[in-house]
Amino acid sequence: MKTVFIGGGHGCKAVLELVFQRRLAVLSPEIIGVVDPDPEAPGMVLAREHDLPTYSSVREALALPGLKLVIEVTGIDEVREEIVRLVPDRVRVMDHDMARVFWDLDEMAKDLREELNRKTVLEAVIREDRRRLQELLDSLPDAVMVLDNEGRIERVNRKFEEVTELPWPEVRGLFCRDMARGRDIDCGAEDCPRRRVLETGRALTVVQQHSCIRAACTSGDCYYQITATPVLKDRVVITSREVTEQIRLALETEELARRARQILTAVHGIITISDLDGRYQFANPSAQRFFGISADAFIGKSTTEILPPDVAVLFEDNDRALLEKGSRMTSKETFHLGGHESVLITERILLRDYKEELVGICRVSRNVTESMQLQEEIVESEKHAAVGKLAAGVAHELNNPLTGILTFSESLLDDTPEDSPVREDLEVIVRETFRCRQIVRDLLDFSRQARSNPQVLSMVPVVKKAVQLVNKQAAFQDIDFVLELDDDASVRADFNQLQQVILNLVINARDAMDGRGMLTVRARNDRDRRRVVVDVSDEGCGIAPENIDKIFEPFYSTKGQRGNGLGLAAVRSIMEQNKGAIAVQSTPGEGSIFTISLPAVSSTSS
Repeated sequence: MKTVFIGGGHGCKAVLELVFQRRLAVLSPEIIGVVDPDPEAPGMVLAREHDLPTYSSVREALALPGLKLVIEVTGIDEVREEIVRLVPDRVRVMDHDMARVFWDLDEMAKDLREELNRKTVLEAVIREDRRRLQELLDSLPDAVMVLDNEGRIERVNRKFEEVTELPWPEVRGLFCRDMARGRDIDCGAEDCPRRRVLETGRALTVVQQHSCIRAACTSGDCYYQITATPVLKDRVVITSREVTEQIRLALETEELARRARQILTAVHGIITISDLDGRYQFANPSAQRFFGISADAFIGKSTTEILPPDVAVLFEDNDRALLEKGSRMTSKETFHLGGHESVLITERILLRDYKEELVGICRVSRNVTESMQLQEEIVESEKHAAVGKLAAGVAHELNNPLTGILTFSESLLDDTPEDSPVREDLEVIVRETFRCRQIVRDLLDFSRQARSNPQVLSMVPVVKKAVQLVNKQAAFQDIDFVLELDDDASVRADFNQLQQVILNLVINARDAMDGRGMLTVRARNDRDRRRVVVDVSDEGCGIAPENIDKIFEPFYSTKGQRGNGLGLAAVRSIMEQNKGAIAVQSTPGEGSIFTISLPAVSSTSS
């Protein structure tokens, strides 16, 4: 059959090779031409090598005499359609899809021959692999069975035979449920490892209290680790190992860890743990509350990342000292956190792992801030009580003789003529006696011997009355008073005691300014704190920082001969008696601000 090939590409070359090799038994074409516009196309080159005519024009080839068959191997649908339109009648057309069948069939035959050879070799390999697989299974310490798609046993290992005491021939073909301990396991249940693996296609390891492979349980509570692994598309390998002792140890460890967590959570001590790089691994709730940091913010962070620089330096220095010392260490840590001074007694312990290698630091701290403050307050209170008791006794003992001295001195002074040389001496006696009596009164005030009459009163008249008592005196003639008073500043206290407090603070301010400057008194209601606050400000010499903590102590004075050191002590005593407080801010050379505060009450309260 005279045939023309149109398309000289690789497809053409492949079909031509089948023809030349006489591998197309059903088709023995007489090739009268090969057509392609590219003379160097693979099919065109092969045709010329076999002395076949080649053409570049399709029309020319289709006009060849005796043409019966056109084989289109260009792979281009448009070319095929053009050939169908131009081909003469009675000439058949085989397109590239049909032409491909030839080499596909040939390739298939060749592949089958090769497959047969490979199969022969493969069977030998499979037999060897099965032998090696069985040896591998027999070497495993766990009992193993291989199940087919129905759950029947295809293969087991030597450990399986030992555990079940059943030889391989007796278990071949049995269902896996026949091997379950007690044979009461439902292999269709949702917790069946084989079923779950077949549903998910993923390996599964579970620990359960029954074994998928029959085993003798030596105690009433046994555990088994079951591993199910999918192989091929419907086979499952089941392994079983008794892990009762491991589970018991794990449960005991978990229970110990749970108790440790309960203890660490419940204790009031501040407990933190960090690694050797200083990054926190644990912080109990007490530590989180004390530092105001959540657990998430603690874990994985270093001290410098979560605490103020000065606090971080203190903690890191103590950690470094512990590492250098190599044993536990107790230290007192005083620092400011959140605007307040805090004091911790911290015990540091080195943590080691099971190899005795150092892995971290544990800190157990007690917050002793309040207890130390309370202790200081108790000491201060006892000191004031002792001084007050002494002052009261001294005052009472001195009061009667002073009254007698003053009475007789004034009587002598009245009887002494104006021009008498002793009159000046008597006046000194009277003046100094009055000064002594004032000291006695201050002692009595300080010792709280005066009777108190607390009532609801506004600070406005208290301040105004105190200022009126002094602003007409010659010592205050160069003092400019500035009053800023809140009408709603009401407290429950004794009027005379509060007046004495304001007078003492005003007199101190005058002395600090040497009787010249601006003196400001502010009274306001701090509603957020529910306190009435009174500030007495001066422009005086100020107080040296080293003296701030001493000025409220009895008999301590910075005025020299002008003071007896009881004024501020009496003020503090009155404030404590009325549940109030006094504080001071001072800058040397610029002035001081004394602040008293008392619980606020409604002006309508009775």
